[in-house]
Formats: sequence, C-alpha cells, structure tokens
Amino acid sequence: MTVVPAIGGKIWGAVEKSTGKEFIYFNHSVKFRNIAMRGHWTSGGVELNFGIIGHAPTTAAPVDYFTRQNDDGSASCFVVAFDLITRTWWQVEINLKPDKAFFTTSTIWRNTTPFPRPYYHCMNAGYRAADDLVFIFPGQYYIGHGGDVHSFPLDEQGRELSRYAAHTFGGAKSMHVMGNYNDFYGACYENDRLSSMHHSPFNDKLGVKIFLWGLSRSGMIREDLLTDTDGQYVELQSGRLYNQAATESGFTPFRQYAFAPCATDTWTEYWYPVKETGGIAKAHDMGALNIVRTGDNVTISLSPVQRIDD
Repeated sequence: MTVVPAIGGKIWGAVEKSTGKEFIYFNHSVKFRNIAMRGHWTSGGVELNFGIIGHAPTTAAPVDYFTRQNDDGSASCFVVAFDLITRTWWQVEINLKPDKAFFTTSTIWRNTTPFPRPYYHCMNAGYRAADDLVFIFPGQYYIGHGGDVHSFPLDEQGRELSRYAAHTFGGAKSMHVMGNYNDFYGACYENDRLSSMHHSPFNDKLGVKIFLWGLSRSGMIREDLLTDTDGQYVELQSGRLYNQAATESGFTPFRQYAFAPCATDTWTEYWYPVKETGGIAKAHDMGALNIVRTGDNVTISLSPVQRIDD
C-alpha cells in the first residue's frame, strides 16, 4: 500500500502481492484539476471526505500523520485533519496486517463544537475502467443527488447500468444504489483473475455510489486531464447517508442530517482483492464467494482474505 499525507492522506494505491496487480487504481501521475471544493484535485486511490458535500478542501492538501508498528505485527498510518468549514475533527487509521489479505480504515469523526454541523462523509475509491468491468452493487434502484429514483441494474430503456461498457450514452453519472440490505460492493473484471471488494456493516455505511465520467467525449477527456499512463477510472464510494444530498433532496426522505453538538462517530471498513471467483455473490471480512449453477451442478468459489479454521 501507498499512503500520501501530502495529498489529503489519500491511500494512493494497493497491490495484490501474489499477482503484482493493483486492486485500487494507482495513478502514477499527479495532475491537479479544478474539481474539489478548493479547486485542485487529483484522481486515484482512496480519498477521505468529511464536512460538506463534494471533494472536501483537505483532499489535495497536506494533513497530519504518524505511523506505528503494532503489537500484533501490523502497521498503521494515522491521518488526521481539522475541517475549517465545519470545525469538525477527523482521524483515519489505515491498518495492514501481516497475516491478512485486506487493509482496514478505522475512522473517528468528532464535532467538538456546541452547535450542529453539516453531516457529510464519503470514502471515494478509484478503480480501473475496462470493457469487462462489472459493478457489484446489490440493489434494485438508484437515486441521484436530488433524490430522483431510477431502476437498477437495468434502466428504463433496458440498458445494463451495472456494466461499464453500457454507458455509451450521456455524460458523467452518479448512482446511489439502494433497495437491498447488504454490506458489500465491488468492481469485478470478468476477463481478469483479480477483482476488488469493499465491506462494512450496512448500518455504518448506508450509502453506496457509482460515479463514472461516461464514455462520451466529455467524459473520456478526463483521462488526458487526470493521468498520463494509467487510463480511465471509475469511482466507487461509501457514505454514511443514503445519498450525497443536493438542495432539492431536502424535500425527500433522503435528507442531509446534522452532526449533533459534541458528538463522535466511529466505524471500520475492509478493502481487499478477490481472486479467481468468476464473479461475486457475497462478501464479508472473511472473504468473497461466488455461486454458479450449471444444470444440476453448483460451483462455489471462495476467495478468503484470512485463515478460516475448521
């Protein structure tokens, strides 16, 4: 894993060591563009956002950090920042264990003021775009930033939105997938032997979102603007609320809540590669599995990320 405290404490990339392949999009270029709240922003890795909607002011700025070797043999990098807009304080411990095939991000977020503050958070992770990319997001609907509801994975025109290659229409898209009680999502590459998975308890991360620039020229130009050698990417995000609310969604059940005075929130997320399953039906902190029925035969493929004892 690579962590860059100088650029928002971002997890810049992660590699599965037995194959040498990246399971988090690793951008070998740093090309800032006018996208974030303060303007400059760069793509790739896992980005940490707290405070108000959008790519937070800290995403491209230096944050405080320290590293620690732990008694269990794991290594931790703590990244810490104070959000000047909301006056809230956050810390993320990025932990990598020697005997596990995942890393975790454990978050503490505090509103130390006596006033309610805006409540917005997302972990924004980049994944390599490819024609064989399938979004593993259990759900029957998606909502937009304004709370508008659409069907998923097939839209009203019958297009399979769970496939990256199907997005040959329109421009950039944001889809907050919902409708199923699940605690995982991921990026599956059908022609590859390596996919990527995110797991966290549903009650910790209600919101799961797919963002892509789209395959039109207005979207694909971002490849040249944001990288030199690593190709197009997509963003898969986990959030504390069902969606990243725009102004108009204040009139829907998907309202933006306030961060209560003197409140503290904590949660942990798991990130890991998935090998040779041919798809993903279910994932947990023990690993991911797929189930395929062919006639009278059922094949179960398991990609564990830690030892499973008898």
